Parts: sequence; structure tokens; C-alpha cells
Amino acid sequence: MDVTAYVQAVGYLGIFATVFAETGLLVGFFLPGDSLLIAVGLLAAAQKLQLSFALLALFLGSVLGNNLGYYLGYKVGPALLNKARVRAEDLERTRRFMARFGPLSLLIGPYVPVFRAVVPFMCGTIKMPWLRFFALSLLGSLLWTQGLTLLAYYVGSKIPHLERYIYLILLAGVVFGVVLAAWRAYRAGHLRWG
Repeated sequence: MDVTAYVQAVGYLGIFATVFAETGLLVGFFLPGDSLLIAVGLLAAAQKLQLSFALLALFLGSVLGNNLGYYLGYKVGPALLNKARVRAEDLERTRRFMARFGPLSLLIGPYVPVFRAVVPFMCGTIKMPWLRFFALSLLGSLLWTQGLTLLAYYVGSKIPHLERYIYLILLAGVVFGVVLAAWRAYRAGHLRWG
């Protein structure tokens, strides 16, 4: 899928809906989250989108999507996990993990594709207090949507026509992520076996 063509075709309402679905629905992890934000930033730098409207659409989509995910987790999470035969001790381990790292997961989670969809749902499932969740998801959404988009905008404003090379940029990001993961796996294995 050509992300820049997609962004231009769907406009502000479409980028809102895409981020909303990705963060609010458990099936939204296949949507182009990070690449969407980068494309929006580059297109805004090329003056093909209005930056302020795009930033608002992305932020609202993320915040409202997170709250939908929380609500779904709160209402149907335990029953869904019970149907999936999740063991009580696994759920308790998840509760302890979220109690310890929940705030951090809401701040870092938006940068990780599958976490974007799962963390709000799990916060609702384990009944994290909503005000705490809301405050942290506001901050996480702000950092993710505004930070990544503005970074792409800044780079795009310094290098003309960069939006034409978005696939090379995304490919470089994927390669970097794979190399970093492989290096960490190698180091963990090397330290364990060495």
C-alpha cells in the first residue's frame, strides 16, 4: 500500500479513523501506524497537508482509540480471556506486570505496533483506574503522534521532496529494528552461553 497516496486519499478524517482503529480495536495492529505518522509529517512538510489539522486528527484518534480499547477491555476483557482459556496465574502475572510497568507501557507502547492495540485493552481488563489510564494515555498519545509526526515534518522540511522516498525511509527503519533485535538476541545468547 502506498502510504502517501493513502493519506492524501483519506484526508484528515481518514487518518483520524486509521489511528482510532489501530489503537482502539484489537484487530487494528495491521494498520500503518508509524508509517502513517511519518507520511503525514513528510506530506505536511511538502505542503500537501495542513500540519495543525493533521496533528489534531492524529492526537484525537489516538486518545479516543485508547479509551475505546480500555472500555472494551473493562467490559469484555475478562470474559474474552476466560474463553481463550487464559490461566488465572497468567492473568495475575499480567496484573503484576501492568501494576509495575503500566505507566511505562502506556508511554512507550504507542511506538510498538502490537502494543498500541493490546496495552489499552489490558489496562481495562485488569481494571487500572481510569483517571490514571487517561492521564498516561494522553501523554503517550501526545508523545507518539506529535513527536513522530513533527520529527518527520522537520526532516522533510530540511530535505526537499523526501516524501517521494518514504518507502526507503520505512525500509531503513525496519532494517534498523531487525538489526537491533538481532544484536540484542546475540548479546543475550552470548552472555548466557559465553
